[in-house]
Amino acid sequence: MSAEGMPYAGPWAGVYPAAAVQPSVALAPRALRRLLGHYPTGVAIATTRDARGKLHGLTINSFVPVSLQPPLVSWTLALHAHSLKAFQRAPQFAISVLGAQQVALARQFADPLVRDRFEGVPLLDEEDGLPPRIAGAVAHLVCSRHAHWPVGDHLLLVGRVLQASDADQAPLLFHRGRFQAGSLQPVFEVIP
Repeated sequence: MSAEGMPYAGPWAGVYPAAAVQPSVALAPRALRRLLGHYPTGVAIATTRDARGKLHGLTINSFVPVSLQPPLVSWTLALHAHSLKAFQRAPQFAISVLGAQQVALARQFADPLVRDRFEGVPLLDEEDGLPPRIAGAVAHLVCSRHAHWPVGDHLLLVGRVLQASDADQAPLLFHRGRFQAGSLQPVFEVIP
């Protein structure tokens, strides 16, 4: 507690004050989703294991790198998701970035009617209780839970990368409501 009796808000408190609340644009969720669909994203599956050992996983396209030092990544999960408590409580989760040939897996892990999303899914060999990782993905990250915050109707989860691996394959993209293959060829050269 600070001298005024308020809880400590962290090292950035007061440095970046929150802007005054502004009214939101009147845009229906479906229209907003269509509008945001113009921004292409990668497709990944987030997975974890609950305290009883049950596997949980879902397709995400909200995956974002946050920091290089320390290595942090983030993604969001709807507050109404069945796996919300499992991801909130799990000390670790994994992100498997899907390859262009893994559209069926993306759909399987996104479908709320699929009872066992892991049925028939090839997983990498388990190592020391790591969260499940999808075999054939173009990249895998195993993360420890770093932080999470409710943001609107989602939970923002931040993970600290503990392990990472990748393969030289084309990624799966999601753009304007459709899956499509990404390219291995750069459109332009990035100068470091």
